[in-house]
Amino acid sequence: MKSIEYTKKTGKIKTFHLENEIEILVKIGREKPSSRIIRTKKGKRAIAGLIDLEQNHNHSWYNELKQRSNKAPKTIALFYRGNKITFDELFSKADEVANSLVNIGIEKGDEIPCCLSNTPELVYILLAANKIGAKLNLFGSHLDKNYINELLNDCTHKLFIASDDFYAHIVDIINNKNYENKLLISLSDSLLEAPELSDEYEPDLKKYYYYYNYVPEYKVKDSTLMSFEDFLERGKSFKGKIVDDNNLDTEFLVTYTSGSTKVGLPKQIIHSNRSLITSGRFHDSELSGNPELKALRGLAHIHTDSNTDIITCISDNLMQLWSVALEPEYDKEKALDYVMLNKPNYLNVTTSFLIEMSKQYLFKKKFHNDGNGRKMPFLLATFAVGESTSRGEEKLINTFLRVSKAGSGVKISGLSLPFTTLSIGGGDCEHGGIYYSLWKSIYEKANYFRLKNKEYGMMPEPFAQVSAFRKNSNGIYEECNFNEYGIIAANSATTMVGYKNNLENTKKLIISDNYGRDWITSNVYGYIDELGGVHVKGRVGYEINFSDGTTIPPFMIEDIVSRDTKNILSCSLTKFKTNYNEVPIVNIELQPNTKTSVKYIIRSIRKRCCKNFPEQVVNQLCYRIFDNENSFPLTGSGKRSISAIESMELRNVYQYDIGTETLVEYIQKEDLQSTKIKRL
Repeated sequence: MKSIEYTKKTGKIKTFHLENEIEILVKIGREKPSSRIIRTKKGKRAIAGLIDLEQNHNHSWYNELKQRSNKAPKTIALFYRGNKITFDELFSKADEVANSLVNIGIEKGDEIPCCLSNTPELVYILLAANKIGAKLNLFGSHLDKNYINELLNDCTHKLFIASDDFYAHIVDIINNKNYENKLLISLSDSLLEAPELSDEYEPDLKKYYYYYNYVPEYKVKDSTLMSFEDFLERGKSFKGKIVDDNNLDTEFLVTYTSGSTKVGLPKQIIHSNRSLITSGRFHDSELSGNPELKALRGLAHIHTDSNTDIITCISDNLMQLWSVALEPEYDKEKALDYVMLNKPNYLNVTTSFLIEMSKQYLFKKKFHNDGNGRKMPFLLATFAVGESTSRGEEKLINTFLRVSKAGSGVKISGLSLPFTTLSIGGGDCEHGGIYYSLWKSIYEKANYFRLKNKEYGMMPEPFAQVSAFRKNSNGIYEECNFNEYGIIAANSATTMVGYKNNLENTKKLIISDNYGRDWITSNVYGYIDELGGVHVKGRVGYEINFSDGTTIPPFMIEDIVSRDTKNILSCSLTKFKTNYNEVPIVNIELQPNTKTSVKYIIRSIRKRCCKNFPEQVVNQLCYRIFDNENSFPLTGSGKRSISAIESMELRNVYQYDIGTETLVEYIQKEDLQSTKIKRL
């Protein structure tokens, strides 16, 4: 309960110190998942690492990354359309940007509004702002216009930064603000003059090497705008010295939730240096237990208003002295192009994007010549992030990775893998993305007998406690046992500072258990397996209410439906509210190569569901079939949009009629419910 009191007083979430809870964890013994951390070698190293962070890493993210890069200053840090930028060059440019920021009046604590794509200039600005202790508010142009106007009112008016691909969407809002300085970055600023001379030039994708520079045109209309070159000139007259006196708790980033629940109105999330430094530090091999991998390349293509992009795709890669391939575009239909263009060894991408990539490669034969598909030996680790991944989806994605021989060209400690397998990553923005499963399929095979044919869960980062909780009869949260469903919550040094301007929602995240320990809930159902794996299943509050009074979380039915991996690719249970009731709809996308009839597939679903749920519940289920050309709608973040599915009209929705063994179309007309027979 101390955290609630602290949050009420400060508006922020209290910093978690695992070492303060060891005495409690010893008392708990071996019965609860959270106590595993003090019983494993990795856990003990993590505790020592957290203590070391406070003693030896209590500085800025800029400082941490600078110290690390001094070991290999000529290593490639950034990759942009064939342009390779070393760590030396990265920090040299970041320092120039820092001088310009200070010279125009930016001070420690100023919050700079930024609407930027993934280009090298983004990383320069991140490092420069962090060095002087400024905070960046990284919002997207896809947000609600009134919401953008409000969030800009809370930021400094000394400087506004945008890239020229987004500026047209928000220029009217910006023109109504009195900014002292406006910096407009072009996607072309860091392009090579002759990209065809690059050793990684892709002639079949030459359209990606050229972007029109819109900045001069905007400058004609608005003389207060600066190009990136103009901005750097402002710093050349700076003669002072920048003092980097920042620490782990200096606030740095404002990023955004995915906005899948309130489209255009996501929550603002504040992260400090602690999030970035801790996450990067615990990817080091001596703490993570993962093999040491050098000189790899990760892809940053997720929108920059997501902390997954900034922390996981950019910071974590740079902290390992890997390079970051910066991809300014974000389009499901082009995702396979991005992979072939940037050749990442490490890829974070939503499940929905991966499914589209798999379909294009396997069935539309994209990147095929004379019947042979182009291989991807560079792609070592593929992480599906941001949304759950069903077994049918894993099957399709792993087939794509296997056929393309993904990872076959990368060696680990002298060993070459035949192909990579899909990994599951993520967590939630509030916790900074603390879950991962490295080479999931391999570990499922290695732990086959221990798992007893169950799935391999996502592993929490070594510094984080993650467990599931349920309320007892007195309304107090108690930690669940292994394999018992509850609400997933975590204690982590990467947890956000809090929601900006949203104290009530920040307080709602804090729960206290029967031992007095405070946790930050993920607000999702799940469980912890015997190996400590985290199984995130579905959001709390999305339960389906059936007419007989039964209430069931969607994931329970989705799991049963998705067992048919031969025929079913994806499944999402939603509800459609009529004037009379809630219609539960099982939304299904079939596997691209299935030849089984829809009637047979739904009959099989009914049989499986009847073994696990009351028949009166199963009889209320309706079914909507998505074809492979028109799969589930996505949010701007590239995740499946439940709200968009729920808002669909009741067309092509069917119930199964037991008596006639037919699919009956469900139709809603003028507030009256009627049905007609349609044989499939």
